[in-house]
Amino acid sequence: MKINMPVTQHEVELKDNLLIVSKTDLKGKITFVNRDFIEVSGFSEEELIGESHNVVRHPDMPPEAFADLWNTVKTGKPWIGIVKNRCKNGDHYWVEAIVSPFVENGQAAGFISVRKKATRQQIEGAMRYHQVLREGQSWVETMQGKLRTIKRNFSLKSRIVSIFMAVAVTSLTLGYIGYVGTKESNESAEALYLGHVLPLRELKVVADMYAVNIVDTSHKVRNGNLTMAQGQENVEIALKEVDKQWKLYTSGKLEPEEKKLVAEIQPLFIKANDATAKLQDILRSQDSKRIAEFTANDLYPAIDPLSDKISELTILISQMATDDNEVSHANYIEHRNFILGSILLGIAITALLGWLLYGAIMPRVRDAVRYLLCSAQGIEHEAVIRTGHRDELTLVMDAYRALKARIDFDNSEAFAGIDRIKSALDHSTIPVTVGNEFNTLIYMNIAGFELWKKMSPELAKRHPDFSVDKLLGGKLGPYIENEADRANYVASLTGTKVMNTKMGGLDLQLTFNPVSNSEGRYIGRMIQWIDRTAELAAEEKVAELIEQTVAGNLNKRLDVATLPAGFLRDISDGMNRLLEAVINPLNMAAAYVDNLSKGVIPNEITQEYQGDFNIIKNNLNDCGHAIKALVADGNLLAQAAEDGVLTTRADATQHLGEYRKVVEGLNATLDAIVTPLNMAASNLDSIAQGNIPDRITDHYNGDFNNIKDNLNTCIESINALVGDVQMLADAASDGRVSVRADASSHQGDFRKIVEGVNETLEMIVNPIATVKVAVETISTAAKEIAQGNADLSRRTEEQAASLEKTAASMEELSSTVKQNSDNAKQANQLATAASGVAIKGGDAVSEVVTTMADINASAKKIEDIISVIDGIAFQTNILALNAAVEAARAGEQGRGFAVVAGEVRNLAQRSASAAKEIKELITDSVSKTAEGTRQVENAGNTMHEIVTSVKRVSDIISEIAAASTEQSAGIEQVNEAVMKMDDMTQQNTALVEEAAAAAESMMEQADELMNAVSVF
Repeated sequence: MKINMPVTQHEVELKDNLLIVSKTDLKGKITFVNRDFIEVSGFSEEELIGESHNVVRHPDMPPEAFADLWNTVKTGKPWIGIVKNRCKNGDHYWVEAIVSPFVENGQAAGFISVRKKATRQQIEGAMRYHQVLREGQSWVETMQGKLRTIKRNFSLKSRIVSIFMAVAVTSLTLGYIGYVGTKESNESAEALYLGHVLPLRELKVVADMYAVNIVDTSHKVRNGNLTMAQGQENVEIALKEVDKQWKLYTSGKLEPEEKKLVAEIQPLFIKANDATAKLQDILRSQDSKRIAEFTANDLYPAIDPLSDKISELTILISQMATDDNEVSHANYIEHRNFILGSILLGIAITALLGWLLYGAIMPRVRDAVRYLLCSAQGIEHEAVIRTGHRDELTLVMDAYRALKARIDFDNSEAFAGIDRIKSALDHSTIPVTVGNEFNTLIYMNIAGFELWKKMSPELAKRHPDFSVDKLLGGKLGPYIENEADRANYVASLTGTKVMNTKMGGLDLQLTFNPVSNSEGRYIGRMIQWIDRTAELAAEEKVAELIEQTVAGNLNKRLDVATLPAGFLRDISDGMNRLLEAVINPLNMAAAYVDNLSKGVIPNEITQEYQGDFNIIKNNLNDCGHAIKALVADGNLLAQAAEDGVLTTRADATQHLGEYRKVVEGLNATLDAIVTPLNMAASNLDSIAQGNIPDRITDHYNGDFNNIKDNLNTCIESINALVGDVQMLADAASDGRVSVRADASSHQGDFRKIVEGVNETLEMIVNPIATVKVAVETISTAAKEIAQGNADLSRRTEEQAASLEKTAASMEELSSTVKQNSDNAKQANQLATAASGVAIKGGDAVSEVVTTMADINASAKKIEDIISVIDGIAFQTNILALNAAVEAARAGEQGRGFAVVAGEVRNLAQRSASAAKEIKELITDSVSKTAEGTRQVENAGNTMHEIVTSVKRVSDIISEIAAASTEQSAGIEQVNEAVMKMDDMTQQNTALVEEAAAAAESMMEQADELMNAVSVF
C-alpha cells in the first residue's frame, strides 16, 4: 500500500456546507475534481488529474477498509464510510464518503466520490472500527460474527415467505373448519326453510284467502265497493289459490302431529267450500239483500272453525322451527369457539412473525424514508449507515446511496451556481418573483417583499385578509386592480411580455419571462416588478417640458426639487442644463434659417461653439455657401438667358447632393429648351426678314410642341394676312380699288390689321374719287376755256382784220361791237365759271393733300406704336424666359408657373411677330401714302397754277367785257379811239394768245392730273 508523507497529525476542520466531489476511471485515476476538493486537499488541479486517487490517502487508514471499498464497488454497489484523507502539507480531514460506480453507454465507466464533513460521533466510531481492524478478532468473536452474518443474510423474501406460509396454514385450517360449519348451517337453514318457513307461508295464504278475500269480498259487495261480478271473480280466484297452496303443503314431508291436524282440517274444508259455493250462487243471482244475512249466519260459522285449526297448525310448525333453531344455535356455538381459538392462534403466530419482520424492516425503512425526505427537501443528513444486512432493503439503500452520490456529484457545481443565482436575486434591487406553471408564488426576493410591504396598506383596503407573510404559496393575480390586466397576468406565455398596471396605489411595470425545462415545456414564470410611479410622474413632467419645448416655449424648466433623489432627478437636472446649453445655438440656427426662409443669405457665422453645436454652425455655414453658390449659378444662367446666351451652363461639380441635382436639372432644362428655342428663333428671324417659313414638321414634347403648333399657327396667320395684302395690292394695281379683304377669316390683331387696311383704303379711295371727279370737271372746263380762247383768238384776229373796215362801215362795227360785247359777256361768264371750278378743284386738292398728310402722320404714329408693341413683346419674352428659368429651379412646385410663363412667352412671341408684320405693312402703307401725298401735292400745285391762269383769263375776259361795254357805250368815240382800239386790239390779241396758251397749259395739267388719278 502506498504511504503518503509527510504527516502532521493536524486535523483540518471542514465547513458544514462543503461538498468534495471527484471522478475516477475504472483503475482509480482521477479524471475530475471540483473546487472544494482542490481547496481542501491543497493540490492543484494539474497535480490531481491523471493521478491515482490514493494520492490523498492517509497512512492511518487500514488497508481492510479500502479493500472493502473496492470489493463493494466492483459488484456495482455503492460504498459508504468514514475516511481520513491527507492534505498535501500533511494535515488531515475526516469525511463521510460515498463511492458509487457510474455507467456510460450501458457499460461501467468509472467511479464517482462525494464527500462531506463527518460528525464527531462518526469520527470516533470510525477510529474504533479502524483500531479493531488493525488489532484483529478472537475465535469466539469470529463465530459470533458469522452467526450475525447468517442472520443478516436471511433475506426479506425468505422472511415474508415464512410469514406467508404460517398465515396460509392457519388460513387453510380456519377455512376448512369454517367450510364444514357453513355447510352444516346451510343444511340446517335449508331444512328450516323447507320444513317450517315454506309451509307457514302456504298455510298463511290459505287462511288469508278465506278470512280476507272471501269474507272481505262479501262485505265490499254488500257495501257497494265491488260489483256482484267482481265479487264472484274474487271468490273464484281465492278458491283456486286455496286449493293450490293446500295441495303444496300436504304434498310435503309432514310430521305426525301435522298429519293429525291435517286430518282434522279436511272436513272443515268441505263445510267452508260449501258455504263459499252458496256465496257464489248469491253473487250470480245478484241478490244483495241476502249477502249480509248469509255472511253472518252461514259464512262465518263455516269458515271460523277452519281458521282456528289452521292457526293451531301454524303454531305447531312454529314450535317445531324453534326446536330446530335451538339445535342449530348449539352447533354454531361449538364451531364459533373452535374457530375463535384457531384465529387467536393464527394471529399470535402471525404477530410474532410480523414483529420479527417489522424489527428487521421498519427501522431501516424509517431511515430510508427520512433520508429520502431530507433529500427531497434539500436537508443535509448523516450518512446512510451500513447495517451489515444483505437483504432487499440493503439493495434499495445501496441504490439510494448511488443515486445520492450521483445527484451530489451532478449538483455539486449546480448547487453552487444556484446559490449564487439565489443570492444575486435576493440582493437584487429589482423586485423579482417566480411562480410555477399554475401561477402559484414559489419565490420572492427581498426587494419584492419590500415592494409588497409598501403596497400593503392600499391592498389591505381592497383585501382585508391581505398579508405579505401569506404571499408564498398563493397567487398574486387577484391583487391586480384592472380586470383586463388580471386576465393578461394569467395568460399563457410564449416569450417575454411587458405589462403596465396599477396596484396598491403604484404604477407598476411587469416583465414576464417564461421558464421552461430542458424539453421546452413551460414550468413557470419569472416576473420583474418595477415601481414606475415616480418615473411616470417625472415622465409626465418631461413630456410637458417636451410639449412646451416643441411648442416653442424654451423658457420652460423641470422643477427638480419636487422629484425624488436619484436617477430621475439627475436626468431632469441634466435636461434643464441641456436646454440651457441648446438655446443659444438654436437661437443662432433659428435666426440663420429664418433669414434663409426669407431669401436672405446671412453672412458666415464666426462665433465658436462646442461639440455638435460647432458642427451645426459649420453645417449652417456650409448651407449658406451652398445656397450662395446655387444662387450665383442661377443668376449666371438667368443673366445668360437675358443676354440671349443660351449655351451658358452652370458647373454642377461645384455643388453637392440635391443642390447638384438642381443645377444638373437647370442645365438639362436649358439643353431641352435650346433646340426648340433655336427652331423658334430661326423661324422668327425668317419672319422678321420677311421670309415666311414653311410649316414646322419636326416633333417636340410638351410645351415645346405647343410652341411649334403656335409658330405654325402664326405662320398660317401671317401667310393669310400677306395673301390678303397681296390680293389688295393686285386689285389696286388693276384699278379695282373697291376690292376689300375678308377680315372674318383672321383672328385677334390680324383681324384688326385687315379691318384697318380696309378702312385705310376707304379713307384713301373716297377723297381720290372726289379728286378724280373734280379733275374731270376741271379738264372739261379747261377744254371749254381752250375752245373759248381759240374762238376768242380767232375773233380777235378777225377784229384786228376788221379794224381796217371799221371806218367804212359803222353799222357793221356797231353790230360787230354788239356781238363782241355779247361774246365778251359770254366769255366772262365762262371764265367766271371756269375760275369757280378751278378754285373748287384747288380746294379739293388741298383737302386731299391735307388728308394724305393726316394719313401719313397716323401711319407714322401707328408705326411708332407698333415699335413700342414690338419692344414690349421683346421685354415680355425676356420676362417669360426668366420666369421659365425660375420655374425650372422651383422643380415640381413651379411646374404650373412654368406653363403660365410658357403661354406668356408664346403670346409675347406672337405679339412680336404680328407687330413686325403690321409694322412692315404700315411701313409699306406709309411709303405708298407718301407717294400718293406727293402726287396729290403735285396735283395741288397744278391746280393752283390752273386757278391762277383761270383768274388771269377771267380778268382778261372781264377787261374784254368792260372794253366791249365801253365800245358799246362810247361808239361815238370810236373814231377817236381807233388808234387806241388798234392798240387794244393788239393787246387783246396778245392777251388772247396768252389766255390761249394758259388754257392750253391748263388742259395739259388737267390731262396729267387725270392720268395721275386714273389708277384709282
